[in-house]
Amino acid sequence: MRGALDHRGANSGRWRIPVPGLTRHAILGLLLAGCYAAAQPAAPSFDTLAQQARAARDAGQLDQAIAFYQRALKINPNWDEGLWSLGNIAYDLDRYGECAPAFHHLAAVKPDSAPAWTMAGLCEYKLRRFEDAIESLTHAENLKFNEPAELARAGRLHLALSLNRTGAFERAITVLTELTRMQQKTPEIVVAAGIAGLRRPWLPAEVPQASRELVFKLGDAMAAAMELDYKAGAAKFEALLQQYPQEPNVHFRFGAFLAVQDSPRGIEEIKKAVELDPGHVPALVGLAVIYLKHEELDSALEYGRRAVKASPGDFSTHIALGRVLLAREDPAAAAAELESATKLAPANPDAHFSLASAYSRLGRKADAARELGEFKRLENLSK
Repeated sequence: MRGALDHRGANSGRWRIPVPGLTRHAILGLLLAGCYAAAQPAAPSFDTLAQQARAARDAGQLDQAIAFYQRALKINPNWDEGLWSLGNIAYDLDRYGECAPAFHHLAAVKPDSAPAWTMAGLCEYKLRRFEDAIESLTHAENLKFNEPAELARAGRLHLALSLNRTGAFERAITVLTELTRMQQKTPEIVVAAGIAGLRRPWLPAEVPQASRELVFKLGDAMAAAMELDYKAGAAKFEALLQQYPQEPNVHFRFGAFLAVQDSPRGIEEIKKAVELDPGHVPALVGLAVIYLKHEELDSALEYGRRAVKASPGDFSTHIALGRVLLAREDPAAAAAELESATKLAPANPDAHFSLASAYSRLGRKADAARELGEFKRLENLSK
């Protein structure tokens, strides 16, 4: 009987059953693929990869450890231990482009972790992303650098260095003052203070050879002032003036140091800075504030106006002039200056507080309440 089943191979001597749509080679391929799939081991579990990552890390096999941590984190992206270890290993290997995302992810998972924010900032500093470093380290600062002391010191120092690099010198000095009072001054603090005192956007390694002695000596005098060692600070500033009589920032920093002690000579030294550099904004603002404190309102107004003219894009000049105008019973003009300050620096609580005072005197109760509320909100954020 011959028909559909009569399909003997010429030499096989066996019946073959045809399968529609599949050739002999396709059938063989499917059979082999099935055998290969059956032979493949199961993908390692998260626990297995985590164990392998820790073992490689502890054995000093850091490249392998990174690979295992990355595979484990693909399974469990929010594994905080893995993110911390991956970030730290990458940092130690100078792979800052890998450590920054790991610590940022960890900070997103644990937003109250000061160590995560600090390490993210240190990675960004190494990448020369200074604005990002300031943002991350400011998060850690708002958390009071609640972390091991060594890491907190590194965080504060690199925040100050990043602030210097971006031109925020006065805030850098505030950070360095806090750091100095928490520990004894170090060469790193002295150099950072000197750079801030000279108002130069330098990192320590970028200080020109010709300016290194001045940077160190000015920083040393400022660090003594930060430590509240007034006798040593005064002596160091006096010696510095003898060596650098034409440097306006030396006069200004010495004047600011003396002004804290209410010494009349403080005003003289700050005025000397303005004589040497008529556009020296911190000196102009400083004189406006000092004269306002002494209720010498005409002089305060003169320096406040000069400050705004010298740097209209600096919020501190508008705050200084606005407060002087408030003291002179001109709340409308004061409000205009203080509105400029809040636009330039919306996160500055002092600007909102002073603007609330101006609005209150103008009888704008709703506006005053809004600005006072913003002041309280910003103050709470910094606690």
